[in-house]
Amino acid sequence: MLRKLRACLNFLRLNSISHRDMPEWRKEDAAALRKFFQGESGERLRVTLLQMTIQQALDGTSRAGNDLEYRAGYAAGFRGAIANLDSLMAEPVITDPDHRPDVPTDDLAWLNEQEDKYYG
Repeated sequence: MLRKLRACLNFLRLNSISHRDMPEWRKEDAAALRKFFQGESGERLRVTLLQMTIQQALDGTSRAGNDLEYRAGYAAGFRGAIANLDSLMAEPVITDPDHRPDVPTDDLAWLNEQEDKYYG
């Protein structure tokens, strides 16, 4: 009974934390982050984050034991957080709204295009 009461109190406490809007991410911020990652400290941090991502993926799959779902989810979340950090450094590539990327964005359309191309 005490565990349930404690869980309710923790839930109410966490719900009282208000969500704040994220600050605007500007081109200058992306350039500064890119510049940091191109430096010596940034390179070490990037390699460290990559190694940590690999370690989490290994823990989430090969060493999970009975808590496979939790560890795999944690590893996926960790990888997602690193991907978000990487995306903050990216400059917008597409300047022309009619530009088509080199990679397919719609798998079914690409498959149909390949089928028409090869099977006529």
